[in-house]
Amino acid sequence: MKEIVAIYQEVCHGHPDALAFVVSFHAYCHQIDDLIDGDTAYNPENLLRVLMSANALYSTPFYLQHAWRLQPVIASITNTYADSVAWETSDEPWKQRVADVIRQCGNDMILTVAWIVGGWSLMRAISLRLREAAYHDQHED
Repeated sequence: MKEIVAIYQEVCHGHPDALAFVVSFHAYCHQIDDLIDGDTAYNPENLLRVLMSANALYSTPFYLQHAWRLQPVIASITNTYADSVAWETSDEPWKQRVADVIRQCGNDMILTVAWIVGGWSLMRAISLRLREAAYHDQHED
């Protein structure tokens, strides 16, 4: 996780509003995942907590300024994550492998933020390191 935080700081290129958005997005995605995976009990209080996290995320200055760029990315990430949830328990091993890869789709938001604040060169500079750090953060091996 320490490496991911360092990458997030690099992604945001000295823009505190971008960093606040990225950190909030990360926390929000993990709250959703924990609710869906059963790591957090599904009950009204926990669901409402996640919804209030969404409210805070979509109220950040960075999101408000760049909503027209970020909203389609949110939709795409949500769709891909739904696909990963649908396939992660499949009886077909290839679907399970694909699900394991595409569940990292939240990285697309981080790459989008890098592109917004630093362009293609910043996006490319962090892309592979982000994917590797995220993989190791999610896997024991």
